[in-house]
Amino acid sequence: MKLDGLTFPDDRLYAPEHNLWLREEPDGQITLGLSDYGVALYGEIFAFTPKRLGLRIEAGRSFGVVEFAKAAAAAKSPFSGTVSAHNSLLDERPALVHLDPYGEGWMIRLTPEDWPAARARLLRSDSAVAAFEREAERDGFDPDDTSVQAYRRGE
Repeated sequence: MKLDGLTFPDDRLYAPEHNLWLREEPDGQITLGLSDYGVALYGEIFAFTPKRLGLRIEAGRSFGVVEFAKAAAAAKSPFSGTVSAHNSLLDERPALVHLDPYGEGWMIRLTPEDWPAARARLLRSDSAVAAFEREAERDGFDPDDTSVQAYRRGE
């Protein structure tokens, strides 16, 4: 799937309101990462500071802080769960978040609480792209503007 040249792999779930993709792992953990839209919105990532292993995160609360060109933002989980892993590659190479968002740039893994209910609120395929299109419109996202987009809202 594509939106203004952005890619959204079909094998992922999406939480557009948090600019995240999610992948179900065989062991029941859920891997989270910044979507291509999130990368385009925020620009170059300079650091990711995750919450500590074993910490319980409530839905809508921060699982870490993403630092980018002009600011920092809390990365928020779309479901409740416990931090089970974070991507240690990002300690040395935080740019992987924007260079390879769907691969080596994953951010964190959570062991979910009530995953069936949480999963039902996430999007796939065309419904995810439509939701990202609404987010882009709301954000005033301009795919031709090469500057950081994140704080254009309200201008």
